Amino acid sequence: MTVLAFPGARDSWRILATRGIRSVAQGTLMVDFTLYLKAEGWSALSIGELFTGAILAQILFILAVGPLTDRIPKKPVMYGIALTQGSLALLPLVSDRNWVLVVCAVICGFGVSGISASGPFSPIELAWIARIVPVLHRGQIYSLNNISGLLGLSAGSALGMLPILLGKDLSDPSVYRPAFLLFAVGHLLSFFFLRKFEEPPLLPDAPEEPGDAAVSREENRRLLRLVGTNALNGIGVGIFFPLLAWWFSVRFGKGPRSLGIFFSLNYLLVAVGTLFTARLAYRIGVVRSVIVTRGISFLFLFVLPFVPSFPVACALYVVRSIFNQGSVGVRQSLSLNLVNEKRHGLAGSVHIVSNQLPVALGPAIGGYLYHKGHLALPFVLGGFFQAAYLYFYWKFFLEHDPNRKSGR
Repeated sequence: MTVLAFPGARDSWRILATRGIRSVAQGTLMVDFTLYLKAEGWSALSIGELFTGAILAQILFILAVGPLTDRIPKKPVMYGIALTQGSLALLPLVSDRNWVLVVCAVICGFGVSGISASGPFSPIELAWIARIVPVLHRGQIYSLNNISGLLGLSAGSALGMLPILLGKDLSDPSVYRPAFLLFAVGHLLSFFFLRKFEEPPLLPDAPEEPGDAAVSREENRRLLRLVGTNALNGIGVGIFFPLLAWWFSVRFGKGPRSLGIFFSLNYLLVAVGTLFTARLAYRIGVVRSVIVTRGISFLFLFVLPFVPSFPVACALYVVRSIFNQGSVGVRQSLSLNLVNEKRHGLAGSVHIVSNQLPVALGPAIGGYLYHKGHLALPFVLGGFFQAAYLYFYWKFFLEHDPNRKSGR
């Protein structure tokens, strides 16, 4: 199976490379931002509330960007986002005021990149790829786009060990600030890389035909089902994942070295698992591959909070992530298959937002539970929501599986 033998493959690789560059920058703060806030004296509840605000802001940006890029060129929008986030990330280096940090964290999504994908870039990437890639290859390319992000997060997480490698006092918040510089550099580099892109022209408006209104109503019904189903997944993830670094730090007393190695290895192996899921989806269909892989993953989630040692917890979580996150790309391809190509930007936004809005509620809930001393309960609740998600995903979307319809 090759992903190169179709028109648009070259431009697809450019989009993937840009995603990887940004993800390196984001991965560093995945490790260091929570530890930075902890060193500044923030409680788990306060960190959870900040992450809730950051995720909500990313959702608002996605809602604005997705439908917009169905109507205007995508390249200038990506320019603006990369330049804005890259510039704002420099402010915490020159100011230690809390309001500056909060504003920059909310706009740039500091520390939440692992759950908000590539933030407002996501619907643009999804719609752009959908324009240049044939439908049967989209699941593969979306999976490779996800792999590019995961490899970048892996490399960035390794860079998150920089404070301890420099041999500095980890209780001093200033040792974590170089991570903001890396975030800025990554986004500004992606800004310059974007100049090489050649985007396809916008689709012309077609005259409305009899039956179009009925088709739109049917597509809207599918999108509403997608919203409800993804909401179960989102809240299940949001309750435990945003504060995962804090949980490992408190539960096992680990710092940037252990967490940097853990997150780096986790994202690296998830990238490998994504290749497996992409192949599996091509053979048995998107929906069946999601049920198999994520069904295994939520079982590991139930066990994780009760294990007695850091190495065992890391191993369980990595295995769980391989099966869970490996399906991100193929699920994106199915979401865009629910509508016609002129609504791909909208469908991409709906898919992302319907996952991320419930995720945004999770950190506040998880932070409150952790604050009350319930270190296991967020994982158990997350597992129950994941199980419900799998049931409705099978029930609602099996008939819309692009691979299944093609006879695969």
